[in-house]
Amino acid sequence: MQRKITSLCLFLIWFTIILKPLTAQTNEIDAEIPVSQARILLLKSLILPGWGEHSLQYQKRGYVLNSTELGLWVGYAVLIFYGRSVEKDMKAYAATHAGIDPKGKDEYYFTDIGNYMNLYDYNDQKLRYRQFANLYPETGDYFWAWDSEDSREKFDQKRIDSQKAFHTASFALGGLIINRIISMIDIIALTKDRLETPVSDVQALIVPQNGQLTFTLNIGLK
Repeated sequence: MQRKITSLCLFLIWFTIILKPLTAQTNEIDAEIPVSQARILLLKSLILPGWGEHSLQYQKRGYVLNSTELGLWVGYAVLIFYGRSVEKDMKAYAATHAGIDPKGKDEYYFTDIGNYMNLYDYNDQKLRYRQFANLYPETGDYFWAWDSEDSREKFDQKRIDSQKAFHTASFALGGLIINRIISMIDIIALTKDRLETPVSDVQALIVPQNGQLTFTLNIGLK
């Protein structure tokens, strides 16, 4: 949990450093902005980070957020593709070297066959610990028997690599959410002094709660 909070803080600090020099990029247009337009700008930043900045002619700020968005989506797509590719290869490898039928099996089954040489070793241990609910039926559907310890270890490494890819992809999705939050806060900062009706209250809180990060953004617009 502490590592997640630290990573989030570093990410926010990095964005602050990147965007701060761009505050020098100002516009000669100081016209007031209607509250309805400010809401539209926030909606644009929610849909595509940087869109609201482009609408205000803060092009460099917009491109920073656009580039981050693109990089996160590309990273997510690559990780998902890699994870699925390794997962497919993992199942084919187990079918060849352990004689399994991968159809209809969940992730727990593949974890188990990666930890035990065969179905009988697995069931014997569960019986010793009286974990009867975790037994597999000794039928062809759930049978496995590795042809060697080396094959089992290679399979388990493929399984771990696939899970790591999917897990890292979830961080990319988190980055996409953070990118939108940053863009929305940036729009508030850029427009708060130009609103016809000023923002009466803006609060942005990121706090740990029940092992997860909870983000609250309160925007009061009259």
